[in-house]
Amino acid sequence: MRPRNLVSQHAPINRQFAVPSVICLVRRGLGAAALGSALLLSGCTSSEAPGLGEAGYVGGFFGGVVSDEPNASLAARDILTVGGSAADAAVSLGFALGVTMPARAGLGSHGVCLVHDANLGVTEALDFLPPKSPAVQPGSPAMPTFARGMAALHARYGRLTWGSLISSAEQLARLGHRASRATRNDLEEKWRRIAGDPIARAALGTPKGTVPDAVSNWQQVELSSVLGQLRYRGAGAMHNGTLLRSVYESYQAFGAGFSLEEFQNYVPVWRRPLSVAAGGRRAYVAPPPFAGGVPLGQAFGLLMAAESGPLADGADRGAGVVRAMIAGMVDREKWSNAGTMTAEQLDALLGAERLDALASNRQGPTQAIPGLPPIDSGSTGFVVVDREGLAVACTIGLTGGAGIGKMPRGLGFFPARQPMEDYWASPLLIASDTTFQVYLAAAGDTGAAGLGALLTSSIRAYRDGVALDAALKEPRLTFAPSVGVIVEADAPESYTQAGASLGIPVRRTAALGRVNMVYCPSGLPVEPEARRCAAAADPRGDGLSALAN
Repeated sequence: MRPRNLVSQHAPINRQFAVPSVICLVRRGLGAAALGSALLLSGCTSSEAPGLGEAGYVGGFFGGVVSDEPNASLAARDILTVGGSAADAAVSLGFALGVTMPARAGLGSHGVCLVHDANLGVTEALDFLPPKSPAVQPGSPAMPTFARGMAALHARYGRLTWGSLISSAEQLARLGHRASRATRNDLEEKWRRIAGDPIARAALGTPKGTVPDAVSNWQQVELSSVLGQLRYRGAGAMHNGTLLRSVYESYQAFGAGFSLEEFQNYVPVWRRPLSVAAGGRRAYVAPPPFAGGVPLGQAFGLLMAAESGPLADGADRGAGVVRAMIAGMVDREKWSNAGTMTAEQLDALLGAERLDALASNRQGPTQAIPGLPPIDSGSTGFVVVDREGLAVACTIGLTGGAGIGKMPRGLGFFPARQPMEDYWASPLLIASDTTFQVYLAAAGDTGAAGLGALLTSSIRAYRDGVALDAALKEPRLTFAPSVGVIVEADAPESYTQAGASLGIPVRRTAALGRVNMVYCPSGLPVEPEARRCAAAADPRGDGLSALAN
């Protein structure tokens, strides 16, 4: 007999609800004062009970959201509180990040999302990477795929209208806001590169050509115009509508290799994710062509079978993490050259037999791994869960800070660089394959730093039961074939000894990756009295988590 599903029925997939006058909500909190009057719209003051899309529609627990930037997190939180699904909130968050973290995200970005729907017992991966072709060289401007990726997520799992989800990002750009510390720090880190392009400097900087301060009202008028067209005409406006000519011609002027027909016909791909056993549940990762998914899943599976405990307890603990990462990378050299694989062959990569064989591996990668930078400051991860058990974890990026480093005139966003042969990114979702409840959702940076951060933090929180905040604060280490073992500057000596014990060079760095996570030990959805979740933004950044228990 099918196990009892604990989900309260939410709106069927593809059922769209009109939201009166966009969304009736008043924005509160960090960096949002300028938005209150703009979004306090007519039709919101009725004495009747609030309807879907109106402030007060959701009482009590609404879910959770976490990202690298507070204003974007608040935009997603507000969508959840008016009855939007986790997919709705993720779309709103993604577009808002394009305004508030323009050197990591934006309309020029690409990426991957993992989605788990506890109501349907379904987990899927959404692939919105730019397509490969012989004419498109790594490092050249990549086809902008983000808008259609978010449109695909909304079409499949959304509840509110498309336009209502983009309005927050549009208002942040058009009316302006005070740049958060997260925004300012990220722009400061990349400002020399950004300021080298006069168009980008004018679009993002102050009249003096400096990084926005914490007091002034920061506007991005050109970007707001583009967002307004996407809000009104849909994501297709960029590929076939009013924005087509300006976007395509600007990209061609920068040396993009994709054709007009390829751009017009681009469609994101829904894929079946891969999964590994995780303590009676399943841990889901992105499937190929995402290079990071299988190695992450294999390393996670190997560490789930290892003895629990802090990495700082001794060199053997850290060495175990490094060995698990190396095992996944070495194995990838074998199966990635095997040609097209069936679904059964892909599933076997994370099966018990394969993991047993990898557990004895001591060999390092035999060659450099293309597309695996030690640290990628041009990407970001975010997570949204709702009270009905829909979870969305996404990693998006520009393949390097500020993408190609130049901004098309009149568009207000950076084109991403075309990824190398492989794209090392994968979120992580853990869910039950019997009750279909979701337990953990996490996403972070791309590259070796992001892989190590996601692996070590999720293992400590899920396997070892460490409080989420504490798990994210612990020092990290990772392995990058081009460098060796990388450990954080404040890590104890045992981390360095872990690399030395394996005969691998060790390098220290200030901070290693960012990962944002939601963890619900009792699962979602559950009965209200049993509900217990934690959400946390990586303390290495200045993000924000919003959660109502």
